Amino acid sequence: MKPHNRAQSIPESYFNKTILVIGFTIILLQLAFLFDVSANAAGQLYAQSKDSLRTELGKQLSDPEMQKRLNFPKTVKRFYDYGNLQTNWLRSEENSGPTVMAMLLLDCVKQYGLQPRDYHPEILTYEKMHSVFSAEMRLSAGQKIEFELMLTDAMVSIINNLHFGAYNPRLSRRAIDNGLKDELCTEIFLHSATASGDLMQAVLTVQPKIDQYVQLQGYMKLIAGQYTCDSYETPEEDIRLIAINMERLRWLTLEANSYLHINIPSFRLTYYTPFKTSEYKVVVGKPSAPTPTLESMIGFLETGADWMVPQNIFIKELLPRAQKDLAYFENNHMAVYDLQENFVPITNQSLLLMRQNPLKYHARQTSGCDNALGKVVFRFRNRYDIYLHDSPEQQYFKRKKRAFSHGCIRVSDAEQLAISLIENDQQGDRIPLLKKALHSYSKQKFILKTPLPIIITYLTITVEDELLVKHADIYLQDKVLEDKMYGQQNQITKASTN
Repeated sequence: MKPHNRAQSIPESYFNKTILVIGFTIILLQLAFLFDVSANAAGQLYAQSKDSLRTELGKQLSDPEMQKRLNFPKTVKRFYDYGNLQTNWLRSEENSGPTVMAMLLLDCVKQYGLQPRDYHPEILTYEKMHSVFSAEMRLSAGQKIEFELMLTDAMVSIINNLHFGAYNPRLSRRAIDNGLKDELCTEIFLHSATASGDLMQAVLTVQPKIDQYVQLQGYMKLIAGQYTCDSYETPEEDIRLIAINMERLRWLTLEANSYLHINIPSFRLTYYTPFKTSEYKVVVGKPSAPTPTLESMIGFLETGADWMVPQNIFIKELLPRAQKDLAYFENNHMAVYDLQENFVPITNQSLLLMRQNPLKYHARQTSGCDNALGKVVFRFRNRYDIYLHDSPEQQYFKRKKRAFSHGCIRVSDAEQLAISLIENDQQGDRIPLLKKALHSYSKQKFILKTPLPIIITYLTITVEDELLVKHADIYLQDKVLEDKMYGQQNQITKASTN
């Protein structure tokens, strides 16, 4: 028997298919091998790039010249220490969301009353950002890290400037950079903001929550953003005025929902509560004795209080009047005392001694309808020794401009304000006693269970009934702050027109 020929029994097409399958398999194996080699190479290159960037980051953070270029070098250093010396903005183009959002925020700083020149505009451009992400541009590690550090410093600067203000007279940039106890920790906040998914919105939350700031910021965003883009004419003066007053409000630390806000240029006190807003007219210090701006807490109300006459008033005003009329102190329910609190009768001889040694004497006015403090005083601690109080001279509240005091603030309808404070402090049962004390000028203290924040501001533009209202710069403070915020820009503008 002939041996069976298997080749003859298998169709030719089978061999063709087998060859194709084997060939295709070989190709796939080759591609898989090449892909694996390429992937490993790419991974090694990425690891090398990451290591080189980290090395460069550490190098530039320690470079004294780079530190001089940064607004907040210590905060930037702490930011990267907190992040284990990893880059924050040099991600792939597909994961560049936070970087893009940071650049967009830089584009919008004018809408928040900030100046673009403060945020490294010569480095932080979209062209530079594209170069950082582009493989074709082949920027060095040094160039990439320069962009990285400048963008971090710009974000740190925006956060600090929005929260603390850029020209805070009570808080220097150095103090902020050193870190403030029980305050915003900028480096940690920036890490959280970057990871939040909406960097811009997160950063904007550090702004003041004060009603006037929120309204002014809304107007600034409108006129510096929408109106300008729509080619509306917006006076530069208005933009600057809003910006400098927003800056002033950033110097405050208030976060409460209920507070008293006294604005000096508008001669107005506004009492904010979560349920109601009330307004009162005030008399403030004259330009020669200006009312200071401050923050404090009203701890108690005092009825029938004696007025301890300030020494400058005693020396410059009361003694000259008493020399012309020996009965002046008595007619105004005042008495003079020496340093041992001994009563000093008013005679020509005693007045002569007072004129020669005025610091050895002081005057006090007893409570009553003629008392300069009126029926009630709202006490709050401050280094200026000023207070908020009633006044027997109610005629001044009828005037439009009310800068007449020696620095203290006189408030209209003081009785109603006192009642409102006690009622909102959950002490409604004490209101009958308060009213009795007010009407009889009897000495009583009404301590607040929850001290009430009070802020005294100098805002020359405010939002009232959704409209911008300008107020007279009675203490001539606008130009000083405007020169700080725009002085360099003014010089550049003048130079370019000459």
